[in-house]
Amino acid sequence: MKSKLFTLLICSAFLFLNACKDEDDPIPEKVTYNQDVKPILVASCTPCHMPGGANPNKWDDYTQVKGKISVILDRVQRTPGSTGFMPKVGNQLTAAQIATLKQWVTDGLLEN
Repeated sequence: MKSKLFTLLICSAFLFLNACKDEDDPIPEKVTYNQDVKPILVASCTPCHMPGGANPNKWDDYTQVKGKISVILDRVQRTPGSTGFMPKVGNQLTAAQIATLKQWVTDGLLEN
């Protein structure tokens, strides 16, 4: 009798814990330039690094950003006011924005 009760208790616990798992949780998508990175750069690097801007590096262009991401990351992580800190005008990127840029590199610099 005790072993049946113990088995029933173990099975019940297993079913309960398995039911707590949410199968509907979305699988995290990889960070892409068009969906995640470009909006950050357009919002933070305008007008200098966009078409018509004074800087020849245009951050609305996937190929240019992909080739310069290490420089971009270096610049946005510098102390505000220090030499080379970006953006020169506007607010410092948030920790979440910088994390997104880093994750883009980790995910393979995907365009779409």
